[in-house]
Order: sequence, then C-alpha cells, then structure tokens
Amino acid sequence: MPDAPEIDKNYIDRRSDGWISKVEQLYADIKNALKSDSDVSFKSEQYMVMQEELMEKYGVPPKKVPIFDMFVGNQLKASFKPVGLWVVGAKGRIDILTREGSYILVDLGEDDAHPDWKVFTPKNRKKGSEFNANFIETLVH
Repeated sequence: MPDAPEIDKNYIDRRSDGWISKVEQLYADIKNALKSDSDVSFKSEQYMVMQEELMEKYGVPPKKVPIFDMFVGNQLKASFKPVGLWVVGAKGRIDILTREGSYILVDLGEDDAHPDWKVFTPKNRKKGSEFNANFIETLVH
C-alpha cells in the first residue's frame, strides 16, 4: 500500500487543480458523445467558486470551476454544476439540474487519474447508474 500523501498547501492546490481538469475533461466527453446531434449546443460562461474547507485551512485561494449548460435549440436541457471535490464517499460531486429533476454525479474511481462517474437519479439515491452516452442522450431528448 503506498504511503499517504503529505497534506499541505501544495497537495491541496494540486488536487483542486486536478478536480478542475477532471471536470473540464468530463465536459469534453459529453460534447464528444453528442457531436453528431446538430441541435445540441453548449455553453460554459458561468462558474462556481471552489472554496472548500481544506483550501481555506491550507491557504489555497478560491478557484473558478466552470458550469456546463446543454441546450437543444434555445431551450436549456441540463446544467452541470460542480459542487465540490472533497465529499464523503467520492472523489467529487457535480449536480445535474434539469426540468424533470436533479441528478447527482459522483466520481467513484479508485484514483484521480481514472474517474468512474456514477449518476444517482431522483428516484434512486442509493444505487448509482453508469454515466454513459445513453444517459447523456436522455438529458437532451
């Protein structure tokens, strides 16, 4: 078993930067899954401010994490809002807001380099489903 990393300002800064990169990669993957759908467009013009307890404790300044909006025509279909990196039982959480309800997307991967995104639906908050192209399609159609 590898040694636990030393938790210091540098570690927290790297983890928070890694979270932003992971979120941006997720958004790129979503765009790729919908690239053949010409009616779908995306915007990332707004941001959530990441200012978590560990960041404050170690003097890491707040960071901007992009919000990702998906449209069909001019109608907003889904908004991905990053909630945080340090959440119990996961390696990050993003809320997906739609007119039909909200979803919770969490990374249950073993390490930061290999995210395993699972989605929890309004009807089933206990058992996650795969976050895949089929689920992404249901958000826009």
